[in-house]
Amino acid sequence: MAILDELKSIGKTLREVDKIPQYEQILDVMEKLIEMQKRISDLELDNKDLKDKLQTKDSLVHENNAYWINKDGQKDGPFCTCCWDDHQKTIRVQPAGNPAFCTCPKCKNTVKVYPDRDNPPHATQFRSTSFQ
Repeated sequence: MAILDELKSIGKTLREVDKIPQYEQILDVMEKLIEMQKRISDLELDNKDLKDKLQTKDSLVHENNAYWINKDGQKDGPFCTCCWDDHQKTIRVQPAGNPAFCTCPKCKNTVKVYPDRDNPPHATQFRSTSFQ
């Protein structure tokens, strides 16, 4: 960074001419500048994260107890509603024992995502046998 390079140059000159108090002031300014650069970098990362979450939120569709993301006309998902609602994390739910249900690997929430795949237990048919 040009400002930091200039401050280093000024600091070097002040040290060489034995202007120690001024040199220490330059060091303090350099330290504050580095702290500000770090803060700006952190804020830029936070800003990117918030923009990404906003973009995801805008593309989320709630359907059959799960979230789906619309990307270029394609549905991606299903994603856990609890994880998104509580932590803004898109956690893909995984199939459970019954093909109609999915479970979140993070929060362990289980929901019926595919109602058309529900396999209700078939009633066992008993045949009457007469013992004579």
